[in-house]
Amino acid sequence: MKEPEVLTGQDLTDAIRDFIDKKTAGVMTHLTSGKWHVCDVIFLAVTPSAVQIEIQPNEKKMPVDIQINQPVGMSVQQEFTKHIFESIVIGLESVPHGTCKGKVLLELPDKIECVHRRAFSRVAAPGNLKVQVLFWHRGYLDSATEAPLDNYWQGRLLDLSAGGMQIAISADQGANFRPSQLVGLQFTPLPHQKPVLLEAQVKHLAANAGPEQVHIGVEFIGLEASSEGREKLRRLIEIVQEYEKLNDGGDVAAND
Repeated sequence: MKEPEVLTGQDLTDAIRDFIDKKTAGVMTHLTSGKWHVCDVIFLAVTPSAVQIEIQPNEKKMPVDIQINQPVGMSVQQEFTKHIFESIVIGLESVPHGTCKGKVLLELPDKIECVHRRAFSRVAAPGNLKVQVLFWHRGYLDSATEAPLDNYWQGRLLDLSAGGMQIAISADQGANFRPSQLVGLQFTPLPHQKPVLLEAQVKHLAANAGPEQVHIGVEFIGLEASSEGREKLRRLIEIVQEYEKLNDGGDVAAND
């Protein structure tokens, strides 16, 4: 799998101009009061120092409540590549409080990382491993505020990509989950490796795993919003590669 390409200078500006010309949609994330907010955006303009975007209205997503100097992360899927970068809000126009719409001016990022789409393809957890996933409730992306009664749950990793994972849990725990729920999660990819700590959004639940199990699909959020998040993304890409080798019968050295 190719290492992420890094765009800077004129290449970076050209990539953003291409987003504008092709009306390529992006996803913006930012953290406010301990909660992630997610909005769809389109790119309007780029200058030597700034990028103008417009947030697309979506009633199913939380209000933006975005502020000047707010750090944000951006993810843009284009053909076979996902472009990710972080920036800072330097201007706002027509962004009413409590709504998910309006124009935002971002500082021109110093780099854009380009990750090949293959990294976001699912790879099964190696059959000789039983990778446990510990996860806990973090809230919802819609207006609901009810929290499940249990504080945390444990499941088994079924498959993984750089963008998310699928987890098997016992059927009696299924009632605690629904799409749009936010969860924190932790898993140890291989024995003796350090655990990986992530935040994710529940995307779907499948009850077709038999009467005793429910499969939960989650999407990781916030990885593009900070250097720490992008380091976790690079680690996830490495784990996907390790799992691919193990599934093909190869040996992978565990990192302490």
